[in-house]
Amino acid sequence: MIEQLFYKAAAPAEGIIESSTLNLALDGIDKSLQQHSLKQVLLLPRSSLIEFELQAGQLKENIVISDRFELHNLDSGSVLQIGPAKIRLTFHCEPCSKIKHLVNPKKILHKRGYHGQIIQAGRINIGDSISLLNERYEPIPYDFADRIKWYLGKTSGDIWASDLIYAIGLSSSYCRALPNILRNRTDIDKSRILFKNKQGKTA
Repeated sequence: MIEQLFYKAAAPAEGIIESSTLNLALDGIDKSLQQHSLKQVLLLPRSSLIEFELQAGQLKENIVISDRFELHNLDSGSVLQIGPAKIRLTFHCEPCSKIKHLVNPKKILHKRGYHGQIIQAGRINIGDSISLLNERYEPIPYDFADRIKWYLGKTSGDIWASDLIYAIGLSSSYCRALPNILRNRTDIDKSRILFKNKQGKTA
């Protein structure tokens, strides 16, 4: 069941806003700051808030749910029916340094929420039931390097590192870590990933 709802205001200064209802469209949450297509909504079980003594909204989640099932144990590609809407679970939300004033990022790993993609639009409300459907989509790896391998396997040709990082739903800050992450991955064709040097030329 939905316990609380939030959306990120389009004007960043307004922060996160609590609401009794959300309109979920295929391009994201209505009135909300638009997110990557694989990260349109963030679902969080109440148990994570209780375990880490956090208040709802502090992790910038959109949907706080009761713990009828173990959300984080569900496979990527699972589909949830929430009211009239359907959400495809994509990958766990990665803890980052932005929340370290609230909780130790290492301790909340794989408990920080589940990103989702809206695959059927609808208006959801506090109190709406949530059910796990038999419908399934392709799973998306959580691990950084594995997700890169997954994406390159679905595409052809070369790709700029910055475009690759965006395509798999990560922030541009990950570009700097990319060479080290891939150094020992002989199963990934690194020659397809293009970098720019300080002069703006291909490296």
